[in-house]
Amino acid sequence: MTRERRELLNKLQELETEAKELLKMDNPDVDKVEAITKEIRNVKVKLDALDELERDLSTSGMKKIGDDAVDGVKVFCKVLKGEPLTDVEAALLTTGSDGESYLIPPDVKTKINELRRQYKSARPLIGSYPTNTLSGQLTYEDISTVTELTDFTDGQDLPTSNNPKFTVVNYSVKPYGAILPISRTLLQNETGGLLDYIGRWFNKKAVRTENKKIFATLQLNKTPKELNGFKALKKSLNVDIDPALSSEIVIVTNQDGFAYLDDEVDSMGRPILQPDPTQPTQKLFMGYPVVVFSNTELPSITDSTGTKAPIFYGALNEGAIFVDRGQYEFSSSEHAGFTKNQVFVRIIEYFDVIQADKDAYVYGELKLA
Repeated sequence: MTRERRELLNKLQELETEAKELLKMDNPDVDKVEAITKEIRNVKVKLDALDELERDLSTSGMKKIGDDAVDGVKVFCKVLKGEPLTDVEAALLTTGSDGESYLIPPDVKTKINELRRQYKSARPLIGSYPTNTLSGQLTYEDISTVTELTDFTDGQDLPTSNNPKFTVVNYSVKPYGAILPISRTLLQNETGGLLDYIGRWFNKKAVRTENKKIFATLQLNKTPKELNGFKALKKSLNVDIDPALSSEIVIVTNQDGFAYLDDEVDSMGRPILQPDPTQPTQKLFMGYPVVVFSNTELPSITDSTGTKAPIFYGALNEGAIFVDRGQYEFSSSEHAGFTKNQVFVRIIEYFDVIQADKDAYVYGELKLA
């Protein structure tokens, strides 16, 4: 993060805090509130302009200065190796939030994201919100309180009782990272292979971390619904989920839950899980896709009543939101691995997972025996 961006974000946070404090007063100074509001708009305009400038300077991971073009992958590898950068190469890098690390160049980030696709991620199942700030607020309207459109015909009185009921939730992105020791021999001899190696290592850890946070968030403020068999699941899908969300419904369970459902048949002897004609490896229950995660990531629950598989079903994209900073920071150090001829690479991502409309989905426990 550049110094200019950091200063603007800090200024924005200070102004928003000051405005909120003023509005808490019984008789706030209206002129002062308007002045602060105007200043907040000005800061946001500057941030938008800075974003636009950075986008113009970066096209497919390349920054052009004069007649020179710099490959972000080569710069990334040179930094890891501790090799000096030219002025043109250094211009490609942006300092991270700690002032010591760097933001990963766009083309390197793209490569890392491409490698991520081979791992089972829960992120596509929930909502997504990109952000430039470390903290903030999101506003949403519960499906149960959605109101109709208002008749705005000229001369009509606007009803006050039909105002939508919005819920505000706070988010605070946090840094999640890991450190990888790399043989100096590998570092000196590899370029493209090195990026693949680092990308696979980081993505395994990142996806596992994100999935854990997502599943934990989906369980917040939810009393598990006891499901004694697939008929109970079928009834719950029909009764507990608003039909308005039917096109968004997805079912998520672990290997134990999937194995149980996959063994069940209806009264006619037909499997209750049917293949999706458009995706042969995908199974459907009542026409809804069933997504399976490992027992390691989503473990079954064993208590005095027996073993139960966790299961989420409903519009998960309305129930939770992945707040993504959209950046990776990296740095390297040879000091810690000096005696072993190694270089240590650290990569950090920033995100948060927040619960939104908890009535849009159900968290249940499917009895296995």
